[in-house]
Amino acid sequence: MLNSNLVKLTEALNKLCVDGYNTIDKSDIFACLENDFNTKWSVETLTEEIKTLTDNKFIIVKYQDDEVYCLSFTEAGKELINRINIAKHNEQKIKKSGKKEQIVNNSQVVATSYDLNVPSSQNEIMSGLINAGACGAKNYSKLKNFFYSFIGGLIGGGVSGAIIALIVLLL
Repeated sequence: MLNSNLVKLTEALNKLCVDGYNTIDKSDIFACLENDFNTKWSVETLTEEIKTLTDNKFIIVKYQDDEVYCLSFTEAGKELINRINIAKHNEQKIKKSGKKEQIVNNSQVVATSYDLNVPSSQNEIMSGLINAGACGAKNYSKLKNFFYSFIGGLIGGGVSGAIIALIVLLL
């Protein structure tokens, strides 16, 4: 399981949130962290991690007080959640297959370590999870890219051919 406080909080907030802004009681966040990750946080730790997510533009905090946060995930935050889920899925695949090696693709390591340090910027956070999907989807992604390129070439060639034919006819 990924142990970074940032990852834990992101997963807990994702569990408690729906689309749009959500008013979440701090006690619910603490309960979710304790139930799902068996960790107890202080109010200061929660405030610090919420600030980190906000500073890196993963969430937007509309307002907060002593008891609640009103927040929403940004597109970058939703992508972070997606990459965390992919990394967890790949970590489970590695555990099931008995391999404890890291998967390397394009000289970047997949985030399968047991301790992710909390980076200081959004780019560092996302790069830690950038190739999380490389494990199982490597061959599928090449085939998918080929078909997208092929279809794009056909459509692009047809459109540009039609434009040239119209220009020739009209001149």
